[in-house]
Amino acid sequence: MRVFSLIYRLYEFIKHYIVGGNEHGLHSPFVFELYTQTIQNHEYPYFEQIEQHFFELINDHHLINNYNPGAGTSYNKKTQLEIQRLARHSIKPLAWRKLICRLVDERKPKIIIELGTSFGISTAYLALTCPDATIYTFEANPTLVQHAKEFFAEEGLKNIHIIEGNIDDTLGPFLEKHPQIDVAYIDANHRFRPTIKYVERIMECVSWKSLIILDDIYWSYPMTKAWRGLCEKKEVTVSIDLWQIGLMYFHTGQAKENFKLRF
Repeated sequence: MRVFSLIYRLYEFIKHYIVGGNEHGLHSPFVFELYTQTIQNHEYPYFEQIEQHFFELINDHHLINNYNPGAGTSYNKKTQLEIQRLARHSIKPLAWRKLICRLVDERKPKIIIELGTSFGISTAYLALTCPDATIYTFEANPTLVQHAKEFFAEEGLKNIHIIEGNIDDTLGPFLEKHPQIDVAYIDANHRFRPTIKYVERIMECVSWKSLIILDDIYWSYPMTKAWRGLCEKKEVTVSIDLWQIGLMYFHTGQAKENFKLRF
């Protein structure tokens, strides 16, 4: 199964960079501006103190309790892992962390939700990039929750709230109390049905200016199937496939378009 997944990702990666486009040939003014000014603007953000913590994590050989209700590799099923191993596997590379922050910032959000806190590196980037936003981040692993809380406190990040528990149980009640979501970043439970369930529930709380970012859309065929199915929903007017992440926009009065672009 693991070999099949690796072959599948390699195949889709090669296909993406053969057929994926760039700014040339983009006829949508919104997507052209987004691609040239946000996606391909690699300069910002960068936070030295967060990168220092990331460096410490990927060199930390202490064991940490591992609880992962979603899909993962074989070592994710172990009850304990070295911090450095889990960090290297679960934390997005710098270029993608920066891109996600630029995409979120472009929406000028007030309410951001993140499904999958992990060690809190991406969460911290979002908090510093969007200091006027409130970030609600969901995490099922109690050990990671404690680590993230300590990290956020050390960095003085007061616009982050952690929702602890299985997302199957916590997301619904949260959205009942917070019916307006500006941006959602989903990096949790890489299975078909939970992914569909989470995104469809969040779609009930979006507006025309909202953005949903779905991570690891080529993690497996079921994740790709979920991504493609969600893009077909009438609420999604613009979808952008960037290989590692997929973007869903909900602009009103716009013809439905799907894009596959290189990053």
